Formats: sequence, C-alpha cells, structure tokens
Amino acid sequence: MKRFLSLFLVIVLSMSVLVGCQQNKEDVDVNNEGEEVANEVKDEERILRLDGDNLGYPSVYTVSPKGRGYLLTSFIFDTLTWKDENGIVPMLAKEWKVSEDNKVWTFTLVENAKFTDGEPVTAEDVKFSFDYIQDHPYQWVSLNMVDKVEVIDDYTVEITLKDVYAPFITDVAGNVPIMPKHIWEDVEEPEKFDTEEAVIGSGPLMLEKYEEDTGVYVFIANKDYFLGEPVIDKLILSPNSNSKEALEKGEIDGAQQIKYGEAMQIKEEGKFNVIEGPGFWVARLYLNYDEPVFNVKEFRQAMYYAINREELVEKATKNSGVPGNSGHIHPDSEWYYEGVKEYDYDPDKAKELLDECNITDSDGDGIREFEGKPLKFELLTSEDRVNDAEMIKAYLEAIGIELEIKSLDSKSLDALIKEGKFTLAINGHGSFGGDPVLLARFVSQEGLTGFTPEITTQGGKNWVNAEFDRIFVEQLTETDRDKRYELVSQLQEIIAEELPTLTLYYRKITFAYNQDKFDGWFFTKDGVALAVPTIQNKLVFIKGTWVDK
Repeated sequence: MKRFLSLFLVIVLSMSVLVGCQQNKEDVDVNNEGEEVANEVKDEERILRLDGDNLGYPSVYTVSPKGRGYLLTSFIFDTLTWKDENGIVPMLAKEWKVSEDNKVWTFTLVENAKFTDGEPVTAEDVKFSFDYIQDHPYQWVSLNMVDKVEVIDDYTVEITLKDVYAPFITDVAGNVPIMPKHIWEDVEEPEKFDTEEAVIGSGPLMLEKYEEDTGVYVFIANKDYFLGEPVIDKLILSPNSNSKEALEKGEIDGAQQIKYGEAMQIKEEGKFNVIEGPGFWVARLYLNYDEPVFNVKEFRQAMYYAINREELVEKATKNSGVPGNSGHIHPDSEWYYEGVKEYDYDPDKAKELLDECNITDSDGDGIREFEGKPLKFELLTSEDRVNDAEMIKAYLEAIGIELEIKSLDSKSLDALIKEGKFTLAINGHGSFGGDPVLLARFVSQEGLTGFTPEITTQGGKNWVNAEFDRIFVEQLTETDRDKRYELVSQLQEIIAEELPTLTLYYRKITFAYNQDKFDGWFFTKDGVALAVPTIQNKLVFIKGTWVDK
C-alpha cells in the first residue's frame, strides 16, 4: 500500500509539472502572438515620407522665411480662410460677410476647432493673433490696412479696415496664423520662442520631433482635427542628396526637389506619377540705380532686347522654365495682360538704341562708354545660376557691355542685394502668383501702401515712378474685378515700358510620387498664402487617399 501511494503521488506530481509546463508554454505563445500583433499594427502605421530642407524650428516667427518654411507652419497653424485646388475655401471661419462699404468684415468661426492642447479656438484667439502681428511684424502679411479687431461673441469676430483692401480675404484672412492667446500673450520675443508650446496650433498635424542638425521633421496626425482625422498617421520630411534616387529606392514616397529633367524621365518610364505646374518663382536681373547709366530707360531696353530669353530657358534651365515677359506678371496668371510692349531678341535693335543715346564705343576697344566711363560691371550670381550668368555675359558683350561674373552662396547674394552692395545681380524669388498685390515690390515709396520696395534693393537707389504708385494704390481699393484688371494692365504697361528690372524666366516645378502609397496630390490655384506654389497643401492630408496594397 505504501509503495502504491508513493507511486501515485509521483505520477500526480509528474502530471502537474507537465500541465504547468504546457500552461507556461501556452502563456508564452499567447504573449508572443500579442507582440506579433502589436508589431504588425506598428508596421501598418501610415507613414508618409517626403524630401525636404532644414528650415528651422517650425513656429510662426522662427521658421525660414522661404515659402517652404511657411508650409511647415501651415501644417500646425490654421487661418480664417484657405485655398484648395479650385480657390478660396473656409477654414477656421465657416462663413463671412462684408459691409456695403467693403471695410468691415465679420467672420463666424467653426465651434469645434481646438488647439492641440485641448483649448477651444475662439474669437479671442483671432483678435489676439491680428493684434500680435501688428505689434510684432510678420513677413508673410502686412496688417497696415487693419483699423481694429473686435470680439462680438465667442465665435464671431469683426475686422474693420482703414480703407478697402481688395485682396483681404485671400492675402490677409487666408494668411494670418491663428495662435493660442493663452500661450503667446506673454511672449515678448517671438523670434526666440522655440519651445514645445510654440508649436501648439489647431492644424491637421502636430510636430513630434525636429532634428536641428539633420533637418529632419516628424509630424503626427491631429486625431481631433475639426475637418476630420488625417488620412496619414505620420509625415517625415528629410533632406537627401538625390531625390530621384531616394524615390526609386523607396526611401521617400514623394520628391518635391527632383530636377525637372529627372522628373520628365520618371514620367516617361511610368513607374511613378509626376505633377507639373507653374512654380511662381521668377529669375530676374537686378539693377542698382546708384549706377548712372541704369537710370537711362533706353539703356535698360537695349539690354532686354539683347538677351535671348528663349535660348536662356532652353540651355541654362534645360527647358525647366518659361521665358519672362516685360510686364513681369506670370503668363499663367489671370491678371496677365498680353498687350504689353514686346522685346523679342534683337541685338541690332539694342545697338541702335544705345547709339541714339550716345552710348558708343569711342576708342574702338569693343566696350561702349557712358559719360566717358566704360560700361564694365560686376555681375553677381548664386552658385547654382552661373550658367545663366555666362549666357547673359555673352549677350551683353555682343552689344558692347562687359561683365565680370562673381558667384556667391545664396545667403551672401541676398545680403549684398539687400544692402545695395552690388551693381548687377541675377537672383530670384517665389511668391509670384496670386493677387497682383505682388506688384507692390515696384512701389517707389516705402510706407505708401504698407509694403517695402524690393524691385532693386532696399540699400541702394530705387526706381521711382509716381504714376505707377498712384495706380497701384487705386487698384488695391477696387473691388470690381473687370475695373481692377484694367488698372493692373496699366501697371504692366508701365513696367514693360520702363523695365525697372529685367524679368528673365519663370521656373516650373514638378512633384514625383509613389501613387501606390499615397494619392490625391494637387496644385493649389495661385499657391497658398502669398502665392507659395505647392503640392503640399495641408488639405491633401485630409482629402488624399492612403493606398492599401
């Protein structure tokens, strides 16, 4: 009996151990399965990767002044109105009305918009943002036309203008970032405000990480966005040395910095989709009017006749641009006036104009003189536009003007132009579409319209034309579209006749992307904000399509 009991206990204990081991094994299997499921969910996170630049901390006053810098902040901060592929659309303001005299704008806000810290967006935040920008100038919008901003109730705000301002709904209401009052009201130096609180907004994306050294940005979806949850979970923007190669290797899903020729090659191969459109970026020849001969209109006209813009686009840009026109406004713009004076390539006409002005080569050395001084100038250019400079050098030397080319990095070039420390310079800039308010850069008097003259330089002598100034101010207050077009056409005629700057070409932009990952990209009509050309309109993260394979 004792032997039997002992044997029975041994068997029971053995079975217990076996059962326990089996249970432990099942527990382990369940845990492993859970980890696999978690990993699988993690792998299915909808991550969109694009190429990008290091543009600084993406808050309102700390990000780069370039258009792409503005785009980063637009992901985080909303405005009263916005633009989609067709034109102006409501954003934080669900509706608005304007008084009979076009001076008082009343906006009714959506009531379900929140900042990403959970606080509601109210009329107080709108008033605060307008007032703050008036006290702390913001380069993307001038509020000189605003008289006062009043809160009517929690979700109604009234903005009174000093005078009628035709582009108000797009260039002001669609451009002022609405910042949370409870965060910004104590910020006295916004250009130094780069904490986590500085990127709390109401937009569709939130900043998760910014690597200052590498320029990598990681944005995550604002799941509570008032227009609906974004169709992506995460957006990663990172610099790279070759966008085409990165796209083909699958390192990125969209390439905005791909070269035009490479984009056309990819389009022909058919593996990726390619969108092409106007870049609203212009290359032009800057003239410092401290140089006496540049004040002679016929001399400027002669230079324009001498430059073969068609060939410049073909050879220097490899057909990635559109030849500039004398009226300056992009030919794709609804405000473009095709009746302006033309300057087709004609070096003989250029020489004839110079001879008539007694700008001749008196000593036979091939270089013309003005008031006894040989026409020898230094031509500044950026390192990526040396080909442009070499071609312009050849064109102008053919009519007796000698140039010495000096290439600089873009920041140095910008600084020298701004300080007036140049004679001739090739440079370019964006924000060239949209409302004809862009012609403000031709205005002669600073403070006349709230804009700073930028057609030549802020540091040197500027081009002055009182008639242009008068018409520009008049068209800003004209709300009748046809009448305003007539005035804008007159401005283009003055520019074409006077040529205060020589418009060389407008750049095209392309975007190549993997349509099997994410689709629904679109060009924004006239660009967002002050004509920032982009496919990266934040609405695509709401309206686009995540493609599941």
